[in-house]
Order: sequence, then structure tokens, then C-alpha cells
Amino acid sequence: MSVLASPRVFARPRDSGHPDRLRYQGLAGIVLYPELADALGYLAPLKLEWVGNTTSGPQDLQAATTGDTDFGEAFNGAIIKLVAAGAPVRAVLAYGGADKLTSGGLFVRRDSPLRTPKDLIGKTIGVNTLMAEHECFIEQYLKANGLTDAEIRSIILVAIPPVVAGQALRHGRVDAVVLSSVFREVALQQSDLFEVTTEYALYGPGNTDSIILRNSYMEAWPQSARHFTQATARAITWAQTTPPEDVRKFLASIIKNRKRGESTIPAQHWRSTSVVTRGGYILPEDFSRFQPWYAWRGDMRSASLPASAFYTNAFNPVQTPQVVTPL
Repeated sequence: MSVLASPRVFARPRDSGHPDRLRYQGLAGIVLYPELADALGYLAPLKLEWVGNTTSGPQDLQAATTGDTDFGEAFNGAIIKLVAAGAPVRAVLAYGGADKLTSGGLFVRRDSPLRTPKDLIGKTIGVNTLMAEHECFIEQYLKANGLTDAEIRSIILVAIPPVVAGQALRHGRVDAVVLSSVFREVALQQSDLFEVTTEYALYGPGNTDSIILRNSYMEAWPQSARHFTQATARAITWAQTTPPEDVRKFLASIIKNRKRGESTIPAQHWRSTSVVTRGGYILPEDFSRFQPWYAWRGDMRSASLPASAFYTNAFNPVQTPQVVTPL
């Protein structure tokens, strides 16, 4: 079966997108790699059409799947679930992960007695979105450290917007929170918070998030899909090989120039791409490492599909895995 094949029930005679532009949702204060590719001049003659900001990875996936946008970005576990449900999409590039400089982390108050997995039994933990990356990280961390199913399920996960998660922790609304990107970087600079563990400590270096395209888009506009993927892969490679201070300055300039009323603070805290393969080349383990979580939850369809069902490297100019060490 072709990497772009999908159940007939989802087949479309023609995609609803356009060959010369791609609609997408952004993130406030964040420069997506397709946006970076555009700013670097790699994307032309294709154009990006910003339609607003997304509220979460799963929502971004849904918008791309239904044709409201042309590409989406999300946690690989969410992509697994979507493809297992029959959605005709594939990941085409890794855009985020965990490396020695950039990772999600589990935080508690420094004056809290919570320091070990056992200490978390019966406690509340704030995550950005339920049934997404942070929840998977927490439950796989607890499982790896010997907690029983009953002990894991005694822990209450609470969805908290990342922008207020640190304050919720400080005020005792939750016992711990998972923080990533700029929110983790800021928390690490605060003396009143303590990082218990990280995704990097649990998984090691690895890609955890991907950009997806609809199969129908790739089939209707293969040249556009290839150019979009190649341009974005070049932008990821540029960010992997350019001194971080130069990357930070360029990201901040993009945020200022697009005039969306955003803060440049996230750009100022950028440390690495966290993509561990050159150009976002996808590895089977980028997906398979999350499938035991679905097995534990009883979703054997998501747990049993081969990793190759979730992604294709066909459009990536990088055709062999090359591990990248952050500068």
C-alpha cells in the first residue's frame, strides 16, 4: 500500500486546498518553521496564508484534516490517534522534540516535599492539554518508575493554559505542572520552582512532534507538497546550524515584522530546535515510543499499527537519518 493510501471512505476526488498557497494556524509569539522558511526566502513561489492562531495541537490537526487549513502541527501521539481513527493524513517533518538544551519538564514548588514518582500518588498535576503530550509524558514516566496502574490513575491531571501554569503551581492550585518551551526556560530561572524530571531524561534525545499534510493534498498537488516540505526542512537545518544568538535575533525580527501584537519573549528564550535529526527527518521510533501508552490505555488499534503508517519522508530532501547535536 502507498504511504499516501487511506480508507476509501475518506477519499476526495480533488483536494480543497490550492497549489500556490497554504492556509495555516499560527502560535502567538512563536515562529513556525514554515514561517521561518518563508522569511528566509526558501518557500517562494508558494505563499502562506495565516488564518489565526491555534488553541492546541489536536485542534490544529483537526483543522488540517477537515480542510480548514492545509497543514497542521502536533504531538506524535495525537497523530497516531488520528491516523488510527482513519484520518487520511501523514506526518512529513519532525518540528520538535527533546534534546539536552530543550525539553518539557515536571516542576514542583521548591519548598514542596514532592521529589520522586511515588510522591505524586494522589496529587494533582497541571498539563497544557488533556490526552496530549504532557499527559503521555507523565504517565510513561510514572509507569517507567514502577507505579501501579491504580497509583497512576489516582493522580489527577488538570488542563491549565501554559501562560498561567507557573502561577497556579505557586498558589497551590496544583501540586506539580509540566512546562515546556519558553515557560520551562522562565521557570528554570525562578528560585522558587524545582524541576523533578524532563522528557529528555525519560526518552533521551528524540523527535516528539510533527508537521502533517492531508493525503489528498499530497496527491492533488505533489509539487507543492514537495516544495513546502523541502523549504521547511531547509529552514529547520538553518536553525540547527546557525549560532543560537543569530537565530534568536532573526526570530524576534519576524515576530515584530508580522505585526500581530505579540511578545518577542519566546524568541529571546529560544535555545535549540529540539529536532534531533537534520532537516526534521522522521524516524520510526518518533512514533513507536508512544504506542505503549495507547496499549496501556486499552487502545490497541493505535498501539498496533506499524510506525510507517503515520509518516512519510518521501518529500524531505534529507534522505538518511543524520543526528544533530545542538550548538
